[in-house]
Amino acid sequence: MIEMGKNSIVISLARIASLTLAATVASSCSHATESSQQAGSSTSRSTVPTSVSYPPLRSEWDVSGALTGNAKDFAQFAAETRADQYEFLNADSYSADLMNRYNARVDAADKTSRDAWQDWHTGVPVTGGLLMRAVDSTPTENGQRITVCEFNTPGVFDIVDGKLKLDSNKRVFGSGTMTVSSTTQPSAADSHASQTPRLLVISLKFGEDQDAAKRCEQAMPDPFTQTTPSPTAVTSQPK
Repeated sequence: MIEMGKNSIVISLARIASLTLAATVASSCSHATESSQQAGSSTSRSTVPTSVSYPPLRSEWDVSGALTGNAKDFAQFAAETRADQYEFLNADSYSADLMNRYNARVDAADKTSRDAWQDWHTGVPVTGGLLMRAVDSTPTENGQRITVCEFNTPGVFDIVDGKLKLDSNKRVFGSGTMTVSSTTQPSAADSHASQTPRLLVISLKFGEDQDAAKRCEQAMPDPFTQTTPSPTAVTSQPK
């Protein structure tokens, strides 16, 4: 089960069709001799699915329609960064490109790593998707503080014995604030200051702001849908 709204990721949230599982049946074969005195014989073999694969958890993002101008740009950067974090952590295989893409958007304090990716892949595997939504943007001394909500839509599903089970009935999986600044400050991907200012997440706090949780409850998607993803592969072997 994913444990949302924690900072241990820092790590991450952007993810439908109905699921159908069906057994495949191999054609039976028969062999008979050409001699009219020998009876023909036949054998048959059936197969059943032994392994069902699902896509990694997807993270989509969007921004509240009430935001405009500079506030919207900063909020979009925050939501997209959180989605990038989850994309890296939930990838089926370690990707240095995904890791560096996220690290280039955050300061050193919020750096993620290969160890973080490995730790994320312990326990029950999951599939489905989350929505990262930036719902507000408040000016601060060094940038904009954005509330980012993690909504359980289209839904996070545990994969248990090839079957899907909704991970949690919670609609708000996590909530927190991200401070985005236009700065030359070094990123987690590069220890050197940039030549010109660019957007950078300089603070990422999830699970610590109860007011953020309340704001997220008021900003849920409507309608709120939860749908199981389709399998990517079904592997069979002789029964």
